[in-house]
Amino acid sequence: MAKNLKGIEVAEIISDKCIGCQICVAECPVGAIEMKGGVACIDPEICIGCGKCFEVCPVEAVRFEKERREDAVTKPEETQKDIYADYRGVAVFIEVWNGGGASVSWELTGKARELAGKLQTKVIGLLAGHEVDGVAGEAIAYGCDEVHIIDDPLLKVYLSRSYGKALSDLCQKVKPEIVLVGATPVGRDLASVVATTIGTGLTADCTGLDIDEEKRLLLMTRPTFGGNIMATIFCEHHRPQMSTVRPKVFALCPRDEGRKGDVHRYPLEPPHGELPEIVEFVRHVADEGTADITRFPALVVAGKGACDPESAPMLQELADVVGGVVACSRPVVEAGFMPYERQVGQTGKTVAPKLYFAIGVSGAVQHLVGMQGSEKIVAVNSDPSAPIFNIATAGILGDYRQVVPLLIEELRKKLKGG
Repeated sequence: MAKNLKGIEVAEIISDKCIGCQICVAECPVGAIEMKGGVACIDPEICIGCGKCFEVCPVEAVRFEKERREDAVTKPEETQKDIYADYRGVAVFIEVWNGGGASVSWELTGKARELAGKLQTKVIGLLAGHEVDGVAGEAIAYGCDEVHIIDDPLLKVYLSRSYGKALSDLCQKVKPEIVLVGATPVGRDLASVVATTIGTGLTADCTGLDIDEEKRLLLMTRPTFGGNIMATIFCEHHRPQMSTVRPKVFALCPRDEGRKGDVHRYPLEPPHGELPEIVEFVRHVADEGTADITRFPALVVAGKGACDPESAPMLQELADVVGGVVACSRPVVEAGFMPYERQVGQTGKTVAPKLYFAIGVSGAVQHLVGMQGSEKIVAVNSDPSAPIFNIATAGILGDYRQVVPLLIEELRKKLKGG
C-alpha cells in the first residue's frame, strides 16, 4: 500500500472505477479528497490513513488494506456486543391519530415482525398519549407482542418536550435494539428529539429496512445526493438503532383480533420547566379542488414527457374512467402546471395505489422511491430505455397522445361489458 512522506499508509482511488458520487469527499475527516475531472483524488500528504473513504465507497473504487483496520477494531467490537446485550426487541412508536392508531404505525408493525423474525426477538409497541387503552389493543391486534404505555393528561395534545420526554424514557426503560417511527409531521419532529436526548443515530425517510443477522444491525436504505444514489446506513456504535419511514412505503399489516399480548404502564415524569399552553388550534384547510393522492386506489401520473397543459383533460378522463385522480412528477410541479400536493416522489408524497399509470414518467430514482409500493404499474413512454419500464407491470412504447385515447376507449368498452 502507498505511503506518504510521513510514512503513513494512505488510501488510493482506482480512477476507472470511480463514479464521482462524492460520498468519500463528504466522509473524509481531514479534507484530503477533492474532485478532479469528475473523479475523486486523494492528497497523500493530507491523508491520515483512517480508511473511512474505503468503507463508504459504494463501488469499491478505493484501494486500502481493510484487513489491518478490521484487526485493529476487534476488541472494541467485542466490548460493544457486551454493552448492547441488554438491548432486545424491535419497537414501533404508535402514533395516535383521531383517537386511533395512525395507519403508518401498523405498516411499520408489519415490517417490525419481519425484522424481529430475523433477529429472533419480539415486537414492541411504544405508546404515549391520554386515554389510549383502545389504541394499545389495536397495537396487539396488528402484531405487537407487548405494548409499553405512558398515559397522562399532559399528553392529550402533542408537544415536542412532553412527548420527547415520554418516548425517551420508554426507550431507556424498555431498551429496544431498534425503534421505528412513521415519517409524519409528528414522527419526524419526535424522532429527532428522542435521538438527541438518548444519544443515538437516526436515519430519516428510509425506503428499505433489512437486518445483518450476524451483527444484529439494522440496514437502513434511503436515497442520497439528490436521489441519485441509494445509500445503506447502519448505526454500529449506539442503541437503539432509529429510523423514520414514510407512510405507504410498506404494506399495511393484517389485523388479528385474536392475538394476545402484554401491556405495561409507566407514569409520566414531566420535563423540567414550564410547558407551553395551547391557546388555539389553527387547522389547515385544503384549497378547493385539492385531493389527497395517497387515498385513491388509482393514479394517473404525468411526468416530464407529458408536461403539457393541453393534455390535462385527456389525463383527467383516464383518471375518471379508472376511479382515480391525476398526479405528477417533480418537473410538472416545477413547470407550474400542477400543485405540489399532487407530486409523487422523494420530495413529494409516497403512494401505494392498486393501479398506477405512469404517463411520460422516465423513472428516476427520486420518483421511484415514492411509488414503489404500487400493486400494478402501467408505463407509457416514447423512450425505450426509460427506467420506468424496468419496474412496470406492463409497458407501452409510444406517444402518450396516441396511446392514452386508445386506453380510455378500450377501458370504457370493458366497463360497459361489465
